[in-house]
This record gives sequence, C-alpha cells and structure tokens, in this order.
Amino acid sequence: MAGADVALWNPSNIIPSSGNRGRVGFATVQTPTDLGISVVGASLAAALPRDLAAAVSVVRGSVAGIPRTTYDPTTVPGDIPYNTTMLSAGFARRTENVSVGIALRYRTGTVDTERRGAFGVDGGILADSVLGLPIRGAASTFLWRPANGADEETAYSGALDAPLYRIDSTLVARGGYALTLVEQRTVEHYAFIGASGRRWEVRTGLARHQSSGESEWSFRVGTGLQYGRYHIGVAREGARDGLGGIYQFTLTTLIR
Repeated sequence: MAGADVALWNPSNIIPSSGNRGRVGFATVQTPTDLGISVVGASLAAALPRDLAAAVSVVRGSVAGIPRTTYDPTTVPGDIPYNTTMLSAGFARRTENVSVGIALRYRTGTVDTERRGAFGVDGGILADSVLGLPIRGAASTFLWRPANGADEETAYSGALDAPLYRIDSTLVARGGYALTLVEQRTVEHYAFIGASGRRWEVRTGLARHQSSGESEWSFRVGTGLQYGRYHIGVAREGARDGLGGIYQFTLTTLIR
C-alpha cells in the first residue's frame, strides 16, 4: 500500500511525498497461533536538498512456541528462542520520473543459544513511466551480501502496473503483476488489481507460491485511508496449509 512502508523492501521508496519534510511509519504483522510469527517495525525518513532523502528503520521478528525436544522425541520444558532484528540506513534520489535507492543493513539472529550477525546492502529503483508508456515499474533486492553463504538466499523482486480505467485525475483503477525470486528456494507470482481516490485506496490479488516442486495459491486484500497527514493501512493474506490469515497493520504520519 502506498505510504505504508517502513523502508524495508525497496529503498527507493523512502522519499517523502512532495511538499513534506519527512515521514514516520510503524507496522506490525501477526499470524495464526499455529505459526506463532510476529513482526514489528518502525522507520523515519527525511527529505534532503537536491532531491535526496535518507531513512533509518528497525524491524524485529520472532517465532514463539518452538518446543525443545530430545532425540526421543520427548518434549522437555521450555521453548527454543528464535528471533531476528534488522537495522537499515537508506538513501535515495529522485530524477524526473525515476527514483533510485540503496540500503545498508545489519541483522542479528538468535536460535536457542547461538547468535549471529551480518552486514548487507540492497538496491532498488522506481519508475513512473516505462519506455514512455503509462506503466509504472519497480525492482529491488533484499538481504544481498557480497559473499552469501549457501544458507543465505537473496530475494529479487520486480513489478509492473498500468491504469485500467480512469474517471478523473483523482480516481483510477490499476492492474499489475509482481514476481519475487528467492535464491535456491521459492518463486512467487502475484497478479493484482486496485483502485485509489483522493483519500483512500484498495487492492486485491492472487499469489502463487512455488517451493520444492510444490505450489500453493493465496488471496490478498488490503485497504488504506488518508486522514490529514496520517495514513492507516490494513492487509490480509490467507496463510498456507489452511492455517488462517496473516494480518498487517500500518500507521504512517507525514512531517510537514
């Protein structure tokens, strides 16, 4: 959803909207109890001279309810702690209809008694027009390292969307397609349609997730509302294996 990010996926998206000095964003993701995954994040972006912008963000995720077992496998008291925290510093620049950005990241993770940390760098681009057509495009990397190990997979994402129907300059329906590739692991196709007005937006789509020779479909829907300098967003995706829904809540405020 527009304006509802925490400078995570595409670093070129950190630039505050025209006429604003900055943006503060908060987000949380909650999953069904059987999955036990929770994610929270916050970001601060600031406009700089010469069409530049900078942002910092922090995201923390954890998984609850992982039982500690022996080889029996008899369950023994206590759960295994599993969590990760990622700090990012992003920089972006806008030139005419194109924005480019880069993010420097440091992430740490804890699994039981083992703790590790690693640095990374990601890049992204956003274009308001592709080949002079009324088509928007975006591409980015996520969790890329110069010397990725066999157990570390970078995600590569790309998306295109175009107007399907326009009533006036403020009300437009769009459709698009997004592709995400995770090295040695998964491929995700996502087709979507959406509409936006002066103060609201809604988007829905169907995703196909392929991994280890198997594929699964899931339905996504999200909506956002702009009130003054605040933007509130809610999104839902059906969890895989029929476990329920995954919900994302966002709150963004502009600094004028």
